Amino acid sequence: MIAQMAKKYGVSAAQLCVRYVLQLGAVALPKTADPQHMEENAAVDFVLTPEDMAALMQMEHIADYGEFSFFPVFSGKKQV
Repeated sequence: MIAQMAKKYGVSAAQLCVRYVLQLGAVALPKTADPQHMEENAAVDFVLTPEDMAALMQMEHIADYGEFSFFPVFSGKKQV
């Protein structure tokens, strides 16, 4: 679903995820050492529709992030 939605907006899956996090009102901290990926991750000058935000919020959550489960990956902030 994420890849299809990213294609709809003409962006990468990473860009879509960064935009989603920003629209939730959280801070996105994508990790990369590649300058090209840094530029791509910063190019999020598009807005997800309310319908697409709702669809992303309804996606099944990952139950276990393995050794990184202690770190919050979703702000939990409610949409207004």
